[in-house]
Amino acid sequence: MKKAGKLNSLKCPCCGELRPESECFVFISQIAYDVPKKYYCTLKGDIIGNLYWLDAQKNKVDWACDVCLQQKRAFQGKPKRQLFCDIAPHFAYFDKQIVCRDCGITFQFSKEEQAHYYEKLVFWVQAERVRCDSCQALQRIRKRLSHLLANPDYNDLEQVKEIISIRLKLKQYQQAKQFLAIGKKNHVSGSIQYLAFESLRKQITEAELTDNTSK
Repeated sequence: MKKAGKLNSLKCPCCGELRPESECFVFISQIAYDVPKKYYCTLKGDIIGNLYWLDAQKNKVDWACDVCLQQKRAFQGKPKRQLFCDIAPHFAYFDKQIVCRDCGITFQFSKEEQAHYYEKLVFWVQAERVRCDSCQALQRIRKRLSHLLANPDYNDLEQVKEIISIRLKLKQYQQAKQFLAIGKKNHVSGSIQYLAFESLRKQITEAELTDNTSK
């Protein structure tokens, strides 16, 4: 079985520069020793190249040239700590600029955060952030709200307060009022629970007025 000839140059995804084989030494070492030999592609019995090298030529692999690693624009990933199958692991981490799926702003997915995602939390390597910090926080509270509303307990004032608080953060004033209106029907006028609902109603009105004034 014959081996392929000299490797082609690669465009580094970190700096965007076309790098010769001599400046890809770390990446070549990683794909030679950090992954099983089954990742070598063959054609009619001849080894025509490492699949990760071939995918890197198509910009499908996160790696970094020796220059970026030396200048600390990137740092090496540890594939053996990552969860991957048919998608290449992260051979290097470098800051990425991503457009938020929800609000459309561009945010940074830092190399340190990526390493935490894939080597500490061990998310699948293809799982990337799609939301900025603000939208990610809103997504979490939306999920929490859905959980609470699945089986609301109008007698649990702490739960009611949490639901109203989330509604206000999401600026869902009408939904907050409707929720309180339903809950008040379960309590006698003048009772502690009823007065608590009245206090929450005032908070909603004040929050809505403040929001309308600021527009």
